[in-house]
Amino acid sequence: MPAAAPRVRLYGAACLRRRAAAAVADDPATGALLDAMWAVLRQGGGVGLAAPQVGRELRLVVVRNPRLPAERQRLDLVNPVVVETFGPAEPFEEGCLSFPGLYVPVVRPRGVAVRYETAAGETRTLRDEGLVARIVQHEIDHLDGVLFIDRLGRARRWSLLPRLLWLRLRGLGGRGGTT
Repeated sequence: MPAAAPRVRLYGAACLRRRAAAAVADDPATGALLDAMWAVLRQGGGVGLAAPQVGRELRLVVVRNPRLPAERQRLDLVNPVVVETFGPAEPFEEGCLSFPGLYVPVVRPRGVAVRYETAAGETRTLRDEGLVARIVQHEIDHLDGVLFIDRLGRARRWSLLPRLLWLRLRGLGGRGGTT
């Protein structure tokens, strides 16, 4: 019997707050998990997904670049590390599959350089100062147990408290799971 497809964990799940462990590139299990994450990402209509969001505490990220043709949109990052940020810090409205329906402006550097491995084990560097830079920064935060709401000021987080409590209850009692 095939393994069940992973599901997105919602705010309140403990796995979203833990630092992920290194993944093994060039491992069939890693490739299978990346494929499963890509399917979840496409089904959820998102642009990025980190393994902790599907309950796997591994340093894996999939990114969909909607500005490229469909056959070239997928980017898999194994053990990504930010090596540089550059450009001005700018606000941009972010959402997250673990926070359905919540969109808030988050300030991040415009550009990023990230060293990562491919699923085949090749080391590469990504340098971007557009949408992909934003997505990658958001997803690498997930690998370190940091959520986009953590990047908001205290007053803004306070104003979101009722919504966050609702999401947490939904995540703990519903399809989001607690792992």
